[in-house]
This record gives sequence, structure tokens and C-alpha cells, in this order.
Amino acid sequence: MRRLWGGCRGSVETFRCQREGRVEGHAFLWPCVGSLPLSPPWVQDGPWRWRGVAQWGHVCNQEWTLAEASVVCRQLGCGPAVGAPKYVPLLGETLRPRLHNVSCRGDEPSFWDCSLGAWTQTACPHEWVVVALCANGTFREIRLVKGRSPCAGLPEIRNVNGVDRLCGLHEEEATVFCGELGCGRALQAPRRAAAGSSRYMTCQGTEPTIRNCRLNNNLRGGCDFQQDAEVVCSGHVEARLEGGEHPCAGRLEVRRGLTWGTVCDADLDQATAHVVCRELRCGSAVWAPSGAHFGLGSGPVWTEAFRCAGNESLLFHCPRGPGHRCGHRRDAGLRCSGEFRLVNGSGGCEGRVELQVQGAWAPVCAAHWDLADATVLCHQLNCGSAEATPPGGHFGAGDVGIWPDAFHCTGTEPYLWHCPVSTLGNRACAPGSTAAAVCSGLPHALRLRGGHSRCDGRAEVSLDGAWGRVLDAAWDLRAAAVVCAQLGCGRAHRAYDAPPPSRALPVGLSRARCRGTETRLTQCNVSRSALVPAGTSRDAGVVCSGSRRVRLAGGPHRCAGRVEVLLGGAWGTVCDDGWDLRDAQVVCGQLGCGHALRALGAAPFGAGSGRIWMGELRCGGRESALWRCPSGGAQGCGHKEDAGVVCSESVALRLRGGTQRCAGWLDVFYNGTWGAVCSNALQDISMSIICKQLGCGEQGWLENRPVPTGSGPSWVDNIECRRLRNSTLWQCPSAPWHPQSCAPGEEAWITCAEKMTQDSGEPLNCSSTHSCPGEAVLRVRGGEDGCSGRVELWHAGSWGTVCDDSWDLADAEVVCRQLGCGPAMDAPMGAAFGPGSGPVWLDEVGCRGSETSLWSCPAEPWGLGDCGHKEDAGVRWETPPVTVPTGAPLARPPALKAGNLPMMLCFVLGTLLLAVSLVLGVQWYRGRRARRGRWQ
Repeated sequence: MRRLWGGCRGSVETFRCQREGRVEGHAFLWPCVGSLPLSPPWVQDGPWRWRGVAQWGHVCNQEWTLAEASVVCRQLGCGPAVGAPKYVPLLGETLRPRLHNVSCRGDEPSFWDCSLGAWTQTACPHEWVVVALCANGTFREIRLVKGRSPCAGLPEIRNVNGVDRLCGLHEEEATVFCGELGCGRALQAPRRAAAGSSRYMTCQGTEPTIRNCRLNNNLRGGCDFQQDAEVVCSGHVEARLEGGEHPCAGRLEVRRGLTWGTVCDADLDQATAHVVCRELRCGSAVWAPSGAHFGLGSGPVWTEAFRCAGNESLLFHCPRGPGHRCGHRRDAGLRCSGEFRLVNGSGGCEGRVELQVQGAWAPVCAAHWDLADATVLCHQLNCGSAEATPPGGHFGAGDVGIWPDAFHCTGTEPYLWHCPVSTLGNRACAPGSTAAAVCSGLPHALRLRGGHSRCDGRAEVSLDGAWGRVLDAAWDLRAAAVVCAQLGCGRAHRAYDAPPPSRALPVGLSRARCRGTETRLTQCNVSRSALVPAGTSRDAGVVCSGSRRVRLAGGPHRCAGRVEVLLGGAWGTVCDDGWDLRDAQVVCGQLGCGHALRALGAAPFGAGSGRIWMGELRCGGRESALWRCPSGGAQGCGHKEDAGVVCSESVALRLRGGTQRCAGWLDVFYNGTWGAVCSNALQDISMSIICKQLGCGEQGWLENRPVPTGSGPSWVDNIECRRLRNSTLWQCPSAPWHPQSCAPGEEAWITCAEKMTQDSGEPLNCSSTHSCPGEAVLRVRGGEDGCSGRVELWHAGSWGTVCDDSWDLADAEVVCRQLGCGPAMDAPMGAAFGPGSGPVWLDEVGCRGSETSLWSCPAEPWGLGDCGHKEDAGVRWETPPVTVPTGAPLARPPALKAGNLPMMLCFVLGTLLLAVSLVLGVQWYRGRRARRGRWQ
């Protein structure tokens, strides 16, 4: 008879189909799986016996195929065979070869009907143990994840018990994976094979399934996804938009396999455009310009067109058919709405402002929403210019929570996420206070481009759904007045000849003669002729009274810096004569930067340039704008007297107290003071954003450290970052600012993982160090010293932790000995020193306490544990008592390592021997002199 041995676990199970077979260091679960031990079929008295003793043994086959595995699975009632791999057992795993060279056709009713070869206990001439994988088990599917299509990404296996990753695949393994997925051939593999390199998983490249490949348990290692590239198959398809002013607009480019190409504008219909925008998380399609509007592409122009229905989630899923043939002058373009939309209005160009985060829509708070913000959104949605921002709740409150994001746009940005955004520390939005916008729509729309605000710049008009230039040989203040009135920008201050646009733009109006009383520019005496004699007309430029702005320049943040004012379309500074905190308060309030902390003079943020617009200001502190304050002029001032301001909302970020620049206490600067950040809600996405913002890689983790006393305020708690484009910590929702936000011990210590590179060019995950440790290195983290903390091991190129299952004082004793510390006092469990990161390398550690290294202790195979980081094991050592003379500084004596004891004994004995020799030498010399004295 046959049985399936416990899934590469080394223990012999009873006769049954083992449904949870763990295969090596990546712990993926095969169905009805096991190596094949056997008992001779002709022994019939009770359990099968070999010479009176129950004996199970293995099948030893050089060749093992689905034909043999199918017979095994059928006989055991486990369904058809889905794989016939082989594996190399772990060191120490007992092998008992019993049956050699079995051969089956695959249709035999019983394994015993196959050609059985020889029953013998002679050793296998090769190291592989055969395995049968059956369908009626835990296996569900293989797939590629975290890629841009089902035919690209990181390989993993899904089963009823969860999801398990594969890593370290080479070209042959990737080829089998792609073929099994029906994705064509492999174009890119996670690893490049080095000469003579050994692998954990080995395929020939011709297997019908990855489950037929061979596994070498002695070469297993942890997955390091910074080191592994994704698998890319020839069937992979993804889209991107290039050459636009923001990530959701541009020339449509499609990647097939590893090659990028463009699409003919005639092949991009509305349904396909919506699918592209959806794939890119860019909302819906709002405009598809033709004729290479976003510039000429490169590479092939694909002649296969996509025939989407419009409801597909990815371009990959759309049917395809023959397309047009064209050159790059017909490259398709696309503008999407981005992660924003207007809802509950009379059309798509008015309504409540909503933001999409990870597939869910929610309203934006109206507290800081103004016409400049709405201008950017209207342009982004291809809805013309902003006409109004109705009060909060005008288009309904919505039925979900309100995002507290505050946008600080000037009106010239092409995309809302290009505006400064402040979210961290904002108070919850009042119920029903949702932002709204009313856009003009495209017909007869007008905008000003290339200026410093939404109310100055070069005029452009929308006719027939496309933006065009406004040219005039005699542009004057009356025409400028119509433009300013139409845009709600006040009076016209100046009409001027503007420089032409940097990108080619068609002519919209070639003449505009106005009386100054028209409500729209197109009501003037205009010409739409596109033929304009060279040199006769210039682009129309306008400066309106509504263009006045204030900003803080040259500082570390938009809420700290040199005071600059935009008047008449030109930036200038403010003289520090009479400059005080009340003047500074007006600036901070106007910018939405809280209250003024400091009013500075003598150009503290560097000297400005241009005009000095104001001086001798006498603000009361409550004015809505700086130019509403009484002013005595700036006569006699130079730029060395430029005024500066620091507002309470000026923020900064740092890591403090670590030995490396990318590890330490996380501090945020707010209200003029550095303070702590609380750790209790920080998730991986938040720490990734923080580390990227600090220039410290893309991964980070929390460590449990004793908090220094008297560490100052703790500013912010409950940080919950979202997956947005180019996020920073300032865009993360949180609890409101408060100087006592953290409970004792909640202050966050973060260690970021900087990506380092080997000589081969492959990155390594080495945390803030200049080199990577060698194999079999151990450390503790999160404790008060180098002998207490969470146990971490370096293995297979990354740091990992130890599970606390079966963790006790004997295990801790071995760790302390290996670290050269004193005796272990405690073996804390349950992530007592904070949760770690990376793999959980060891589980069910069973040290006796006398081992010299944790590597010598029995444990589950590396990386095969079922623990999470909330079960990370730790150690705490017993500090030896130290007698210190009065007044001497307390210092811990160096630890005595077991290996130093013989050396110390040799030193002591050598010293004693030397002393005895000296004494004997002196006595001999004195005796010799005495004898010589007697003979003289």
C-alpha cells in the first residue's frame, strides 16, 4: 500500500491523503500532497510489515511524471493529479528507499498494477524524493499579483488556507508560470541566473505546470521583493498617459509585453477611453483629442485595436480586432477627470466635489474651498472656468464621511494634487459642509494662462470644444475689462501683448473689438479666421484686480518665509519698517496658515527682487488681505529690509536620536515647536510615505524604545494615510493637533529600510547601514540596550524575527550567550518590544539552553511558521551587580564570552609562572654571590 508523507515535514503520517503539505521556505500549501513512502503489498497481517516490523519507505525514481501521480491520486480518492514534482529533503530528514523505478501509463486502477521495478533498500542514486499533488486538496490557483495585468506581477499560489508567495524564479520557472496562466512566453523573470548558481525551485521550462518542478529544501530562503523583479509574460497589456500636464492626461501609450507603443486616434472610442481612465485610477474620460495633441510618440503604432464595452476594469480584458494604420502624427490623446468628480448637479460640470480613494468616493470639506481651487478642478474636468463656489451643502451632503483635505491653489495649477494640500491635524469637517463648484462648461469658455494667478495671463477661448488663442493687433483695456468681468476677476488693470504659448495651439479668435460692456468676449466684434498675417497680431494679455496675491518665499514651508505680494502682475516684497505681529497675522490668515508666531525683519529668508510694494503697514490683525491695511509707503527701503513671517502651520519632519539618519524618534514641527508623533494607528502605508518623504527608502517599521523623559509635546495621533499619488505625511488624515496627543509610551520610533546595491547591481534590503551582515547573524531591537529586545535574525538577504510559539527561557539563554551578554532573565512573548518586519524566520524553537547558537536549536524549517509579527519573541538579560566607588560613573562591565575563558586562564597562569620564575631567579642569584664570596 501507499500513503502520502506529511508534506515535506519529515514526520511519517498514517495512510491518508495529507491535505496540507508545506513545501519549503515559502510555505505554500499543495493539495493532497506528500512524498511517497511505501509498504510492500504482499504483507497482509494487520498493518503492512517488513520482516515483522511496520516499515514505510520511499519511491526512488529518476523520472516521475503525471502518469504515476495520477494513479496514486486516483487510488487514494484524491481526484486527478495536478502535479508531480520532486523535492530535496531537509538536512536530517530520514529517507528509506523501498521501491525503485516505478513506471505507470496513467490509466492503471491501482499503483500495484504499474511496473513496480525493484523492492530494495539500496540507496537512491539521486537526491530527489517523488511527490504526488492531487486536485481534491487545498490548491486553488496560481496567479501574478501587484502587476498591471494578470500576465505581469509577483508570482503566488492561492489555496483554501491563504495565499503564499514564490520568489527567486529564473527564466525557466517564469516560462512555465506564464504558460500555465495562458499568458504566452516569459519575457522577464525575477532573477537572472548566475553561472553555477543553485536554485530552490528548478524547472526545465517545458513542464505543463509549475507543480511539476523540483524543489530543493536546502536552498530555501526568504522572499525579498526589493530584490525580485516581477514576471512579465508576452500577453501582458497596460496603458499609460504621457506628455500631459498631469498624470491623468496625455498621449495614450500601450505596453504589450515589454514594448511601449502608441494608438491611432481613430481607434480610441469613448468606451475604450473610459476603461483606460479606470485602469489608471483617473476617474472617467472627459476629452480625447486627435492629431498628436500631446506630442509625437515613439516606437510602434499598434495596428490591433481594442473593442471595449466600457465596463472592463483593465484594457487587458477588452476584446481586440484589426485597427487603422497611421503614423505618430495621428497619435491618440486622452484627458481623464482624475480622482475627482462633480455630482448631484444638473450636469457633469457642476455639483458636489468628491474625491476617490481606493475605489470609494467621498465629499471634500468646504472649510477652505475657494474659487482658485474650483478653477483648477474645472480645467481638470475639461469644464471650462469656475464661475462660483456655492456654500457648503448646496448640492447635498452625501451619505459618507467628509475628507478634511484643504487645498491651497493659486488657480494656475493643471491638477488639484499639484496644489499645496494640508490634511494632517485638520479638525473634522462640520456635518453637511461639503465643497461645491459651478463651472462654465466649454462652449464660449474663457481662461487666462501663463500668469501668476487665475486672474492674469494670456487669454484663451473655447470654441467648438477646443481651446484656442486670442490674437489682436490693437488689444486694449476695454477688451481686457470684458475678460476680467467674464472671469469674475474684478476690474481690468492692464492689457498687454503676451508671449505665445510654449505648445502649439490653434487660433480661436483673430480679432476682438469690444465696447467694454459685453458679458462675454465672444459677444464683441470678433473674427474667427485662422489665417492671420505674420507679425500683425499678438496674443492678448490681461491683468485684473483680482490677481492680487500674497505668498511666503524662501522658507522651509509655504507657511514660513519672505513676504511677497503680487500687484499688477508682478511680484514684489514688503519693507520691514513698522512690521509687527499684527501685520504678520494678516498674512498667515490670508494664506490659511494659522496664526503668526514671529514677525521678522532684515531679510531673514534672503533678499527678494523686484519692487518693494509696501512699507509702514499698520494692520489691526483682522483684515482679510494685506493690501487692506493702511500703508505709509516703502520709500528708502532696500531688499536687505525685506519682511518675513513664521506661521503656526509651518510644518517639518525629522527622525531624532538614532545612530543612523534613517532611524529615530519621529518628530513633527508645528506651532513653532518640535513634538512627537503617536504610533498607535501607524500602518505600513503611513511608514512608507514617511520614509519616502525623508529620502530613506520605501519601507519602514516601528520599534519599541523606552521614551526619554522630558521629551516635550506630542503633536498628532491617529494618522491614517491613504494611497494617493505622490502622497506626503501632510496629506494624511489624523486627529486634530494637540500638544498632549500621545499616551505614555506611544511615541513612535521608526526605522526606515534604505535600498542598497551589490556589485552585481541587484538591490539588497539593508536597513540604514553601509554593508549587509553575513549569514547566521543575530541581533535584538527595541530594547533598552544591546542585550534586551526583539530577537531578529539575518537570513537569505533580509532581517526577520522569531515566533514566540514554544519560546522559553532556554531559548532566550542561547540568544544571550550568542550575543555575549549575561544570563537570560526573561523570555518575553507577544511582541513585547514591538512588532518587527520582514519574514518570521523561525517557529517552534526548542533549545535545551546549552547550545552555542540559535542555529543549533531544533525548529520548524526556515520561513515555514504560521505566526505574525504580533507574536515576535524577545529576550531580557540579567544585568550583573556592579560595585562602583563613590563618585565614579556607572558603567556596565564588558560581557564575558564563553570563548574568552581559556584565554583568561592562560593569561593568569602565565602571570603566576612569570612571578615564580622571577622569585626563583633572584634567590639563585643571591645564593651564587654568597658562594663566590666564600671562595674569595
